[in-house]
Amino acid sequence: MEKRILGLGNAVLDMIAESTENELAKNNLQKGSMTLVQENQSEELRNSTDFIKKTSGGSVANTLVGVSMLGKTTFFCGKVKNDDLGNFFKRDMEESGTKFLCKQSESGLPTARCLVFVTPDGERTMQTFLGASTTLDEVDISESFFQQVEIVLIEGYLWSSPSARKAITKVINIAHKRKIKVMFSLSNHNLVELFRKDFLELVENHVDILIGNELEFFEMFKSKDDKIILSEMKDKIDVGIMTKGERGAMIFENNYTLEVKPLVVENVIDTTGAGDMFAAGFLSKIIDGKNALEAANFGCKVAARIITQYGARPSKELIGDLARDEN
Repeated sequence: MEKRILGLGNAVLDMIAESTENELAKNNLQKGSMTLVQENQSEELRNSTDFIKKTSGGSVANTLVGVSMLGKTTFFCGKVKNDDLGNFFKRDMEESGTKFLCKQSESGLPTARCLVFVTPDGERTMQTFLGASTTLDEVDISESFFQQVEIVLIEGYLWSSPSARKAITKVINIAHKRKIKVMFSLSNHNLVELFRKDFLELVENHVDILIGNELEFFEMFKSKDDKIILSEMKDKIDVGIMTKGERGAMIFENNYTLEVKPLVVENVIDTTGAGDMFAAGFLSKIIDGKNALEAANFGCKVAARIITQYGARPSKELIGDLARDEN
């Protein structure tokens, strides 16, 4: 029987433009930052910019596309409007191998977008309007989405939207009923600080696999001590995965921790998307029944590929051979 992965996350269209530091200053953008703005600010800058590339984005969306390019079947549920950007997002996801499930909205906020300005030194400066992605709700979730699904991946970023929390609760309830594993991404250390109590409750009662980077784990468990973090997760989840950038990752499982060694990459160009692709590699092996160490080692291989190019979205040419070589 075919095994599937369903992801729930923000649906944000990435719109990429070449820029200069003078242009950033002119548009009141701080180099290297990510700024959340309102619709009118986003529209003003969007209408005055020539974009060289558009791609469907968001952390979970990127991960699912990576999983699909590694040969697995993936589905995505996020909210976009029935507008030009929303139609492009849906089409781009499906052309990349991931089925888009949620119905597009006909009214309300327009599709979310992240305007990405790349300066000659490769630095990325972002202005983001979250728009329709914040309106995901429980009515957007159908139990029919869960046919043959083995793992559900949920993006922590969604928790900042009250309606999306209802969607997450419905997804978790259906997953429990169908004995589907729930993987939760902490997403951002500031987000963890803001919703720590809620996230701890989720981990204790509803999450099977927890993934995040060092800052997120340290904030979540208020410690940098691996033994303390392990004790906090013991008997609550199956596996915790803490990514450590160029130092690899750490696995927390049962009564032990395991270090995952990184691959040495000589030609690092852009680390954007490394965490998303680590998750893609990890998921593609877990769903095949591999253990956490094997899955994390493969995650490092996939992450090592994405940092040799600009942008967070891989191509089949970039990572497709990894799946073939592993089989």
